[in-house]
Amino acid sequence: MDVNNQLLKELLHKTDIAFRALMDEPGCSERQSAYDEAKMELDRYVVKFREQLQYRNSQKVR
Repeated sequence: MDVNNQLLKELLHKTDIAFRALMDEPGCSERQSAYDEAKMELDRYVVKFREQLQYRNSQKVR
């Protein structure tokens, strides 16, 4: 679980930095792309984590 927590922290940090950079230069397509990419990585991680939790919970019920 520590590895997952560390990865989540890194993804949140990366997304936060990209968002702040985008707010500094709202019209910059490079900043927008960097934020979109960071956000997608974070979203993929969250979806994968939720799926793992659902699977574990379904195994406990059986």
